[in-house]
Amino acid sequence: FNLTASLDLSTVLKGVVSEAIRLVKKASDAHIFLYTDGRLTFGAALDSSGNREIQFTEPRPNGLTYTVAREKQMILIEDIRAHPLFRNAPPDWQGSIVGLPLMMGSRVVGVMNLARTITGPFSSSDIRLLTLLADQAAIAIVNARLHQAVSRQARLDALTGLPNRRGLDERLEYEIA
Repeated sequence: FNLTASLDLSTVLKGVVSEAIRLVKKASDAHIFLYTDGRLTFGAALDSSGNREIQFTEPRPNGLTYTVAREKQMILIEDIRAHPLFRNAPPDWQGSIVGLPLMMGSRVVGVMNLARTITGPFSSSDIRLLTLLADQAAIAIVNARLHQAVSRQARLDALTGLPNRRGLDERLEYEIA
């Protein structure tokens, strides 16, 4: 699967979570949150049953996802029940989880979490594959965001923010159709 083949952000994010679930044995779910101006927003999710776009939980200010984003480092948790980041977690949360920063240079553009229902360490090959996937995901996210910005700029006047000639022509074609 080539993550950089699409410039649509939603398609890219869905591809990343699909690949993450496929790469790690016994993965129960994968989530991506986009990180902009110190805030996390939901990007994509997939669970092992094939359910997409169901946000499992809202990232907590002192939880795993925000901690990964702030510290710009992967966090591996072998047992959710025994880790301080999950001290107040619901009783049905169990297993292991890894949070990876999606980084472009020194800037975090998102966080990917992958959980398993089993406890214990992730294999070194799982971590290597997820790290490579996170690197590719960050590039694809930045490319998709740049494409969105350029597309917007191509249709709007920079000074007024109103549609330019191209934007008006596109709207006219839409209305005629």
